[in-house]
Amino acid sequence: MIKGSCLCGAVKFEISGEPSSLSYCHCSRCRKAAGIFSAVLIGKADDLKVVAGQEKIAKVPTGPEWKLERCFCKECGTSLGDMVAGDIYVVAASALDDDPGIRPTVHIHTGSKPDWYQIDDKLQKFVGDYVSEE
Repeated sequence: MIKGSCLCGAVKFEISGEPSSLSYCHCSRCRKAAGIFSAVLIGKADDLKVVAGQEKIAKVPTGPEWKLERCFCKECGTSLGDMVAGDIYVVAASALDDDPGIRPTVHIHTGSKPDWYQIDDKLQKFVGDYVSEE
């Protein structure tokens, strides 16, 4: 069991089962929500359960071209990732209270990273580029 929460503790969640990946996402949405990139934990949607504060989770509408909705705590603003999107969860690793047991293996959506940021590690890179309407 992997536990997570927001900064103020209003939102708490648990992840059962093994996550499928821990990735660094450089899409424009993650970049704007978290800084240069966001570390995201991805797994099966059925493995994620919000155990407290469901009503405290705000969702930013992103338009019909997006499968995901940016989620954050209404009280403290902690980014929670996109939570559930179809049959997967995408949770901000920064909201985890426990070690997920896996380490980052890939940078995704690197085509959206800022030109001034250089990726210096040897992790796999996926260039796939999508940019939100701005």
